[in-house]
Amino acid sequence: MKANIREQNKLVLALRNKDAYPHQVYSPKIKIYETHISWIFLTGLYAYKIKKEVKFGKILDFSTLYLRRKFCQKEIQVNKTLCGDMYKGIVKLVSRNGNIRIVDLQTKGKPLEYGVKMLEIPQKFRMDYLIKADKLSLKTIDGLTKILVKFHSSTRTNARIKNYGLPNFLKKKIDENFQTFVKLNNELAAYDLEKIHKIYKRLISFLPNNKTLFYKRIRQGKIREIHGDLYLGNIFIVNKRCYLYDRIEFNDSLRYADVIEDVAHLSMDLDYNISWIFLTGLYAYKIKKEVKFGKILDFSTLYLRRKFCQKEIQVNKTLCGDMYKGIVKLVSRNGNIRIVDLQTKDKPGPYSCRYWSLFLQTEIL
Repeated sequence: MKANIREQNKLVLALRNKDAYPHQVYSPKIKIYETHISWIFLTGLYAYKIKKEVKFGKILDFSTLYLRRKFCQKEIQVNKTLCGDMYKGIVKLVSRNGNIRIVDLQTKGKPLEYGVKMLEIPQKFRMDYLIKADKLSLKTIDGLTKILVKFHSSTRTNARIKNYGLPNFLKKKIDENFQTFVKLNNELAAYDLEKIHKIYKRLISFLPNNKTLFYKRIRQGKIREIHGDLYLGNIFIVNKRCYLYDRIEFNDSLRYADVIEDVAHLSMDLDYNISWIFLTGLYAYKIKKEVKFGKILDFSTLYLRRKFCQKEIQVNKTLCGDMYKGIVKLVSRNGNIRIVDLQTKDKPGPYSCRYWSLFLQTEIL
């Protein structure tokens, strides 16, 4: 496999050349983004995704050219519903007189690799960038909500898919997530590992204590095909049109879940992008921005920001215990800003939630 990976790297280098593309390249140079499973090439008109020759146990297998073509087709198929004509089709890479060229599948030539061709939408229209630029309207948020409701009410569900909402399956997912987290953070201090273990035990105990809720969600038909990777960076909004792209294609079971997972992922990412978070090494502080998104979210007054700081602490107590330390306020003293407890006699500026720093490290991961 290492030899083939080297060959893939040669193809990646070749795709830096504008002559490799079957159309005019409008960007000054080809922009390349790399993830752990693919390369994305931006040309100004179209974007191309090449899957890496990798295999991650039973989760993902792109180890052969046949499988990479299969999952290119699958990616186009699963994204049609939420993206319309954004996904254009499969292309192949061939060699012409010693030069690499991207061509349609119908064009003669031995395929060296396959890729997904997409309409390139400028990055400035990504939802996370729109929020930072304060260019997200309330109507757009409401429109996005309606798209999700319609999508979740129409996707596939059956007896097999519903099994993915059972408590014993959810325990397996929790186990895998925590095992992966510890592997990625093998230098964590014993003190931090102890706190992680406490969180793990609370999550595990949540399952048997809420069996009634999980079985109710199954009966209500809430376990079905979802997006699976829905966060602000996977949403483009152009002229009131929403593209919820990059659904998980490489493993069907990762798209079988409670619809609340899509909502939760998007909500957490939205929360992260509408707050400032400060890490001190011992504690972390989150200050909510003065924003309002229709009926979905309202942090427009100091009173409401304090109210939702308190609410955030309240709803997280069950699973996080003493990780949430309480509300603090920011005050001005001799022209300097200071963080103090609520009991301190000073006129409050912004309010903030205070956490153990570990919480924000896991949230960022």
